[in-house]
Amino acid sequence: MAYCPKCGIKVERDNRPCPLCNFHIPKVQEENEDVLRVKKFPKTINPYPTYTRRVLNRIFIFITLLVFVAVSLLFYIDYELNNTFTWSRYSNLSVLAGWVMVYFTFGYVRNYYKVIIGIGLDALILLFGLDMLDGSLEWFIPLAFPIVTGTTVIGISYWSVIRALSVRGFNVIGFLFIAIVILTMWVNFFIQNYQNKTDPLYWIIVTALQLLPVLLIMLYVRYGMPERIKQKIARKFHL
Repeated sequence: MAYCPKCGIKVERDNRPCPLCNFHIPKVQEENEDVLRVKKFPKTINPYPTYTRRVLNRIFIFITLLVFVAVSLLFYIDYELNNTFTWSRYSNLSVLAGWVMVYFTFGYVRNYYKVIIGIGLDALILLFGLDMLDGSLEWFIPLAFPIVTGTTVIGISYWSVIRALSVRGFNVIGFLFIAIVILTMWVNFFIQNYQNKTDPLYWIIVTALQLLPVLLIMLYVRYGMPERIKQKIARKFHL
């Protein structure tokens, strides 16, 4: 939009004489659209992520080859000694589960929810296989499945709370302590239930004793710790 230099009204670009005062508006050389699309400042490029990704890819390829050789060698040794596959099934299942864990931790899956769920499924498959190789499911259903599932749910809930509340600084550590305490109570309950030693009163006392130190530490950090120490810790750990 242009303006008449004499009367000041808005005029269209193609209206050279002003429609109000008939003043001849000089034509101003307009910039070419190709020039406008050119960025004035060069794009900053950080080569570090690309370099890190390249190094991680090489390490992962090396680990993959190493896993393939180890699995093949263990199967071969087991079959040569026993004419069948016995102990190599347990070891190779653990090695393959570890390889899947490395895949998730090396950043090939960028979504944190998918990473947590993937690691949980990997652990469930490993524990199911180890229990199933004995010929029957003895401890997977009553013990391993609820513990791993609860750990996965607590991990997803913790990450969701951190993102939803935009938690920063010492509050991240506080929520982490709470998640660890809840996880400890969850694991303790199913272990006692598996051993037929579930006592509600005892479980409540143990839960309270686990929560009390965490609450005291959080209250001290929030209200009792000097601000100077808070800032020093925050700078030290980039909180």
